Amino acid sequence: MRRMNNPVPVPIMKGGAKEHILDLLKKYAQPLNIYIGIALVLGITYVKQIPDSITFRANTTIGRFLLFWLTIIIADTYSWVYALLMALFTVLVIAVSPRSLTEGFRLAEGDDDTDVSLVTEDNKWFIEKVLQETPLGTKDEKVKTSAIQDNSNSSNSTATR
Repeated sequence: MRRMNNPVPVPIMKGGAKEHILDLLKKYAQPLNIYIGIALVLGITYVKQIPDSITFRANTTIGRFLLFWLTIIIADTYSWVYALLMALFTVLVIAVSPRSLTEGFRLAEGDDDTDVSLVTEDNKWFIEKVLQETPLGTKDEKVKTSAIQDNSNSSNSTATR
């Protein structure tokens, strides 16, 4: 007869996939640290090449919150050096981010080169015909550009003697 005071122990699985995954994580922890460090240094170096749409989103309330928590997670997971690099990256991203997301060319102050024309039934775009839109008029802006100026005294021609 079995005693009630001494229950049968529950078997616990040892080995298997859990051990292999932990072994892989231990082996590749150091290269992962190096990759994160390289990514932070490259991000700091080339922060101005990050597209404006991404930096604009990073400057919103949610973006700042996520950058703050990512800095805390990196500080907790890795080292204070990586936390300092992440904080520097965060400040630089916020500094270079545009304050408003406007696209296209901007006119100079006082320039009002807009052309307003009425739309007739004959002069419709294909998409207006397909969507059965009836606009009253169109507004076109004229953009002024200037040629690239070169102030150097060197010549780019290849003359043979």
